[in-house]
Amino acid sequence: MSEIEVKSYTVVVAIPHRWLRQVVERIFSSARVDCVCVENSDELYQSIDENTALTIVDVFSYSQYYRDIFTELKQRNAGLSIVALVSASNRSYQYELTTAGASAIVVKENADEELIPALVQVLQDREFNDAVARLMESQKQFITLIKEEVNLMGKENGNIFGKRFGRRSFLKGSAAAAAIAGVAVASPGNVVKKALAVGEEAAAVSTSEDQIFSGACRSGCNGGCLLKLHVRDEKLVKTSFGELPDEEYNKRICLKGLSHVQRVYDSNRLKYPLKRVGTRGSGEWEQISWDEAITTITDKWQELWKDYGQSSVALITGSGNLGGVHGGNALAWLRKALGMTKIDNATDAAIISFSAKALGTSAAYNSNELLDMQNAKCIISWGNNLTESNLQSWRFVANAKEKGAKLIVIDTIYTTTASKADKFVSVRPGTDAVLAMSMMNVAIAEDLIDKEFIKSSTVGPFLVKESDGKFLRLSDLGQLAEGDPDSIVVRGQDGKIGLPTEIADPVISGTYTVNELKVTTAFDLLKGRVADYPPEKAQEICDVPADTIRELLHIYVENSPSTIFMGYGLDHYVNGHYNVMSVMALAMITGNLGKRGASCGCLLPIDAFWANSGVYGMSEGTPGPTVSILHMEDVLDNGKFGDIPVTLKSLFISSSNPIGNAANYNKILEMIDRMELVVVSDITMSDSAQYADIVLPAAHWFEANDIFGAYSPNPYVYLQEKALEPLYESKPDFEICKMITQKLGLAKEYNITDMEFIEKYLDGPGAKAKGITLESMKKNKAARVLPKPFVHGEGGVFPTTTGRAQFYLEQPAPAYDYGQDWDVEKERLPVLFEPPTEAWHENPLFKKYPFVLVQEHTRWRTHTQWGHAPWLRELDPEPIVKINPLDAEPRGIKNGDIVRVFN
Repeated sequence: MSEIEVKSYTVVVAIPHRWLRQVVERIFSSARVDCVCVENSDELYQSIDENTALTIVDVFSYSQYYRDIFTELKQRNAGLSIVALVSASNRSYQYELTTAGASAIVVKENADEELIPALVQVLQDREFNDAVARLMESQKQFITLIKEEVNLMGKENGNIFGKRFGRRSFLKGSAAAAAIAGVAVASPGNVVKKALAVGEEAAAVSTSEDQIFSGACRSGCNGGCLLKLHVRDEKLVKTSFGELPDEEYNKRICLKGLSHVQRVYDSNRLKYPLKRVGTRGSGEWEQISWDEAITTITDKWQELWKDYGQSSVALITGSGNLGGVHGGNALAWLRKALGMTKIDNATDAAIISFSAKALGTSAAYNSNELLDMQNAKCIISWGNNLTESNLQSWRFVANAKEKGAKLIVIDTIYTTTASKADKFVSVRPGTDAVLAMSMMNVAIAEDLIDKEFIKSSTVGPFLVKESDGKFLRLSDLGQLAEGDPDSIVVRGQDGKIGLPTEIADPVISGTYTVNELKVTTAFDLLKGRVADYPPEKAQEICDVPADTIRELLHIYVENSPSTIFMGYGLDHYVNGHYNVMSVMALAMITGNLGKRGASCGCLLPIDAFWANSGVYGMSEGTPGPTVSILHMEDVLDNGKFGDIPVTLKSLFISSSNPIGNAANYNKILEMIDRMELVVVSDITMSDSAQYADIVLPAAHWFEANDIFGAYSPNPYVYLQEKALEPLYESKPDFEICKMITQKLGLAKEYNITDMEFIEKYLDGPGAKAKGITLESMKKNKAARVLPKPFVHGEGGVFPTTTGRAQFYLEQPAPAYDYGQDWDVEKERLPVLFEPPTEAWHENPLFKKYPFVLVQEHTRWRTHTQWGHAPWLRELDPEPIVKINPLDAEPRGIKNGDIVRVFN
């Protein structure tokens, strides 16, 4: 192709920044390709015609949406090739830009490496052979051009940046220079930021040595990592993992833990107390002092207490801060001091509540410690996407796999964890209990149960009275001596009735008459329930092939010891507790509990000394009632919770974001609008804070002393050292509670520092028994609180009311008893299946709403925390809907399309 032919086609360069535009113009000039440079989008559109072969667009420097820009360009020339320039912070948009029509994407900071290869590829595709050759010749010259431009800028602008430019400072230098001239750079989302942020102050490099503080990542992700906090010139500069005494638990921290610097210095951090001046949710605020904020709150609360009683003011708290001083416990003490009602978020109740009923709770709640998973020969990850939700702990599963363990993943969707499995089983949403019951059906039918374990360590041999559903006891036999406990009895193979310690080989099957009472073994009652779910019937319900159900059971029992690692996905349905109870019953009857490598519980090392009565007794008073958020509307309508009078008039929301996290967003907003005063304490303006009347700026975790050891898979308690002064006017949770109680003239015991509180916290028998003191924590930063190795129910003895694993509940009780009607007999055993209330294929609603939305837990955030961290938003810039291709195709949905999801 001749030079004249090449020049009949033009290249349009749309780059607002002068220096970068000139560099790109020189590239084409050196290759003798005609080039037109423009600054704004109007000039860009006017320059495109049928002869334009290529346009290079600094796409995020314009306020228009990139898809709109590309659409307009393609309308003017359908065959136009588009090279999109983006900054490194926006490289995560590569997929979206490609699907919108970009032929190539070039990162501006890497332009000397990426631009010419991208142009070569695009022009080769268009058969510009001579131009391609000249561009390739000019590639070497381009680096020289960059250096020339950089040197020129340094000379022109003096030494304003405190150092010489490197090639990766090129764009930052341009932006800073533009800022000096008063230019603002538009970024995605139409958020305008002054480019001066990358100027002289940001470029300065300190020569100070880092101070290292101990820190804890405690967001409720069930990761709970020990951190090193690197502080330079009184500013946090990075985080890294902290070493623990047991090397097995040393681990790399996750993406969230690495991005704490961006949370501490988040531009959206609340800086001072705010008072609403417009309507709720309007975003109209005025800055007020702390004294005005606390006075406004306490004056209103005293008015409400006088008219409606102490329970009119309610507390909503969550997992936003799981410290031993700040967050949950500080708020618990406040609640006790003020007699506040608690609005329970009703989250994770099924797995936490029913695993405790089935296996009891110990220092690790009811699971073997995480390290023990490496001893399993089979691991079933059930409703648990470990590689996303707790990726720091994945390596224990990976280690087990390397040693030969089988990994089975049971989930409603194909997750990252599922991609690592030996076998993935997709179960219909809401039917996990049926799958577990059917696996038990196979185990019993094929005699693959552990009879000895059932006899010695479960309630299987206990005799259940037909008359009242309770276990047969000494009093039923007329053998209860005065002062003796009314113990449970069992039946021997020879018909003798006696205590379990007296009957070496009790029966686990059969119905008998004892002292004119008809009784049946608990195991037979379980068998009766299980009999309703043979694999063929289960297949119809849970959409898992009958042969797969049989195969699953065989893998599980033939590769013992086996661990079922349950996740919180199991309880996110109506009747989710049946899912949990059924899965745990499967572990019980196959004997996969109470030994190394065999576990099926909820892993939450709760650290036995947390419940220090001396600390909890610091504030006088009696807390108000606990109301489930699911019943909050009933309470507002009727003025009572069951028979308990409760007139809710005010909410104090701290370490929680119910508008962002709770079910039924619209209903939550309606209930909040019925409050006379809503107070939110948070680090940033959360969804809930936007609808508050008073907003209080809370300090970051690293801006206070604390102690942490709950809701973490690690068997340690950590010291959180205060590494930074609270930014702006923010205050730690404990300080906020102190200000409220002191304004009310209550709880004088609060008048201590957080470190003094930790000292009181450790002044209890649990900590003393482990040799843990404040001084030892200052020295070591971490202390192991579980015996090593820790096996829940070791030796087949479980911390339940019966001392055994319980698949039959003698005295079931609701979590919240407000006088509701409920079927006691139904709740004693695992499920008699009932389909989900709405999300079911046989429900008439399915014709209009044919999909079930399962919100996959991602590694980018914990609930609504980290939702605005720039590094994580680069990797996960916008919500992604995953849909089966078989469902997508008939609806004309393709990868990269924008869709609307609604119910």
